[in-house]
Amino acid sequence: MTERREKVRDLYQEFGCTAVIRPFTYRDVITGETVSVTISPQYSILTIGNREYYFKRESGAFDGTAIAAEE
Repeated sequence: MTERREKVRDLYQEFGCTAVIRPFTYRDVITGETVSVTISPQYSILTIGNREYYFKRESGAFDGTAIAAEE
C-alpha cells in the first residue's frame, strides 16, 4: 500500500467513514460454498450460501438477515 493510500485510509477511519467494497462472487473450491457481495442503493448485501446479511451502506451497520430466493 502506498503512503498516500495509508494516509487516506487513516483519515477515513478517523472520521468514521464506512469501507468501500466492490460487488464480487467467490466459490470456495474446498467447501463448494458460494460467497458474494452485492450492492443496492441502501444496502451492501453479503450472501453466504442461501443466507443474506444486510449492512446499511451509509453507516455500515448490520441491519438484518434473510434467506435468498432460489434461482
